[in-house]
Amino acid sequence: MLTAQISIKRTTRDSEPFQIEVSIQARQGITTLFGPSGSGKSSILQAIAGLLKPDAGHIEVDNQIFFDSTKQIDLPLRDRCVGYLFQDLALFPHLSIEANVAYGLHSLNKKEKHEKALQILESFGLQAMASRKPKQLSGGQQQRVALARALVINPRILLLDEPLSALDSATKRDLMAEIKRVAQNLSIPILYVTHSRDEVLALAHHVIALDRGRVIAEGEPLQVLENASNPTIARLTGVENLFVGKIMDKHLERGTMTFQIDKTLLEIPLTDQAVGEVIQVAIRAGDILLSLAEPKGLSARNRIVGKVLEVNPHEHNQLVRVESSPGVVFSVLITSSAQHELNVHPGKNIWLLIKTHACHILAGRDSY
Repeated sequence: MLTAQISIKRTTRDSEPFQIEVSIQARQGITTLFGPSGSGKSSILQAIAGLLKPDAGHIEVDNQIFFDSTKQIDLPLRDRCVGYLFQDLALFPHLSIEANVAYGLHSLNKKEKHEKALQILESFGLQAMASRKPKQLSGGQQQRVALARALVINPRILLLDEPLSALDSATKRDLMAEIKRVAQNLSIPILYVTHSRDEVLALAHHVIALDRGRVIAEGEPLQVLENASNPTIARLTGVENLFVGKIMDKHLERGTMTFQIDKTLLEIPLTDQAVGEVIQVAIRAGDILLSLAEPKGLSARNRIVGKVLEVNPHEHNQLVRVESSPGVVFSVLITSSAQHELNVHPGKNIWLLIKTHACHILAGRDSY
């Protein structure tokens, strides 16, 4: 188990002060550090590995103290027994695949290094490539070599820094399956850095969301990623509709309030924010329904008529953009069959149906 309280003060490339203040735990399995670029994810990995010394804090893995500022403990990198897969792989181009994998086995003799390296290469299906150089391998094969090198030392913890960022979709799927296999076979914590929602959902047992050096949410993947009321998570998870507007009225008896964007009115969940306050509301494109006529007898409070501006393919679906009033455009995700059945095309008038609780009020005003 990893327990870490990390405080790091540094300066950004733009000479701006930046501070990381986090307290995290990671148990056996995959814990993802999820957040935008510059949120401190990689710096946290570097601090755990011993590549970056925190200004203060405590880092402990499997009852071994790596760092403690009050006790003046700072275990050298070589003594931490950390498996680290860097974003750029950091394979040595002049060494063979076998030599790359065996590089960290300092305590073994030549014969033992050879046997151990070949054993783990075989587990990744790479034993036939042991004598090759990294440049002779595909991107996916190089990733497997880097992962094998991180694991060959029998690490206390495995750190993966955006390992799939440079790979194509097919190779990503293969590597995700490989990482899942590794996680199932190991009884150690794995910290996995990413800003990809899909990778979090596919791999994580637990997710820690970061922004500007702080933990903003953590928990089970779906629980965290569905929290569209957080601006950072809303942006990262691709919430397509973000509107800035004003609270016009509050309806205590209904548990709602009226939110105005230009001439468009929405009924949104009641909060303690005041009438007249400017807020931001997020709505997922998949949470909006389309209708050819104004429907009756529905629980959806918001029924808005608009005109279709455009229809564009979106993966296996269609993304429809509908303007409800000048400058107020909703993105709606529907299936291709629904688009065909409703004959949705630019210029067509159509109704938008939005449940009150599909409108997520974003916390804070730093994003607008």
